[in-house]
Amino acid sequence: MKILNFGSLNIDRVYNVSQFVSEGETILAKSLKIFPGGKGLNQSIAAARAGASVIHAGAVGPEVEFLVGFLRSNNVNVENIKRTNEETGHAVIQVNSSGQNSIIVYGGANQLLDDAYIEHILNCGETGDIVLLQNETNSIGKIIRAAHDHGLYIVFNPSPFPRNMENIPIELVDCFMVNEIEGATLAGLSLPIQQELILDSLIKQYPNSSFVLTLGSKGAIYRSNAECCKHNAFGVQAVDTTAAGDTFCGYFLAGLCSKKKTIFQCLQEASAAAAIAVSRAAAAPSIPTYSEVHSFLLSQEHNMEIFE
Repeated sequence: MKILNFGSLNIDRVYNVSQFVSEGETILAKSLKIFPGGKGLNQSIAAARAGASVIHAGAVGPEVEFLVGFLRSNNVNVENIKRTNEETGHAVIQVNSSGQNSIIVYGGANQLLDDAYIEHILNCGETGDIVLLQNETNSIGKIIRAAHDHGLYIVFNPSPFPRNMENIPIELVDCFMVNEIEGATLAGLSLPIQQELILDSLIKQYPNSSFVLTLGSKGAIYRSNAECCKHNAFGVQAVDTTAAGDTFCGYFLAGLCSKKKTIFQCLQEASAAAAIAVSRAAAAPSIPTYSEVHSFLLSQEHNMEIFE
């Protein structure tokens, strides 16, 4: 079982600041660092470092080797990445003194996935393989319909949340990976609201789907019609939260791919990986290896909790 990740490939420009810039304000950054990034790239790296077989589907411009080489060095299959003359996607990321982030993303080449390319990638999969989607590339609706026709398991992380959700056949999605804001928006609810009510509403609207609701320092919850499982977050000092959600997503799906782990074990490893990631600077470089996650869990067993 493998993951076909239709994901963004970005160059991250990370500015460390005392506080986020406000409207009309000019501030001085403490430092600038440039890293490989994009939600798609981060999730591919996380899944691969967790041991999954990952094919990355995406597009880049002239800056090919900086991103493609990084994926290749982390055992991600990059044979099908599309080369274009469009500028590679990039992100401007502010990280404040508390480790929180504010991000502007320019799509660039990420928006150039065409029908022929989508079909070519899907033909690399077999029935039951996972198709992973975020919302930093184009043609999300087309990919979901085509992946469903191919008998693939569709996972959608609607981030940033689509403005045109009515054009996306979300009833065909098998699993949603959402944070609290995305979950509430998908359910048609407004925050603040109890997490259980968000999930109740989502299951009622999409009874054939499962949901992984990430809650930051409050942990994560898995919910389907057949199962409900929660894992508390691990307490760590946050340095940079940029890749936390992507790390969680990649590790959780790698756990599903193994077919040997329970949902709780998938949540457990994903939570541990995210905790390690937020304790480090930058996005993709902060994602831990599986051996690091295993060692971390050995020292954190008392933090585990499950809810039936």
